Amino acid sequence: MIPIIYAFYISFHEMDFLNPPAFVGLENYKRLIGDTHLYSSLIVTVKFAVSTVFIGGFLALVFALLINSVKRGAAVLRTIYFLPVMTSLVAVGVIWGWLYQPRFGLLNEVLKIFGIGRQMWLSSPTTALPSAIAASIWQGMGFTIVIFLAGLQGIPQSFYEAAEVDGANSLQRTMYITLPLLRPTFIYLLITGFITGFQVFDQLYVMSGPLNSTRGFIELLYTRAFSYYQMGRASAMAFLLFAIIVTLTLIQFKIVSRNQVDY
Repeated sequence: MIPIIYAFYISFHEMDFLNPPAFVGLENYKRLIGDTHLYSSLIVTVKFAVSTVFIGGFLALVFALLINSVKRGAAVLRTIYFLPVMTSLVAVGVIWGWLYQPRFGLLNEVLKIFGIGRQMWLSSPTTALPSAIAASIWQGMGFTIVIFLAGLQGIPQSFYEAAEVDGANSLQRTMYITLPLLRPTFIYLLITGFITGFQVFDQLYVMSGPLNSTRGFIELLYTRAFSYYQMGRASAMAFLLFAIIVTLTLIQFKIVSRNQVDY
């Protein structure tokens, strides 16, 4: 609790490591209101979080359903898909940076085979953020797959047997049994996914694009704290992010409790 309390204390002061902290009241928080750099970085962070949660979650669900239907070798597949999760985020960013390299990157070489022109990927402000999002989805999807598999294996087999007796096909069993009973898993992944997405730093910092197109909220906070030594302003940003994450989490819990259904 001591670092949290001290950070909250710093957020009401002007502190640059060179001079004693000077009390400024709510000035650091007031500066955040008209901060255009903060708004742009927050938009980048929201796009990243929404894309990784929903696109990554959908792909992970598809792969989990496929792996769950495999009778032999499922453990090997789970291991293969989980390997990127154990890889360093910085290493993943560097490797994907090589893949995205405009001149000799592997992705452009593959596109050349199909007659598609060279793409700038991380060198263009239009494609830099989607490129970083794609790499992050690849890196984190294994964890989501494992969570979905745990949820799938927790569904009683008797439900599927009863549905099969009633004449339900595989699609109907998925729509009316699997997805509704995976509701707790969806809730868990939704909440933790947004919390993780809003705290992203490593991937966007390593795979940075031009014109601040990939500069997220945490990167801006880090820059102001340790490049410009604006510790008070950075601490205020940290507690603003804390408030945003807590608010989103409470809203999600409220929606979940309102629509909770017993199966």
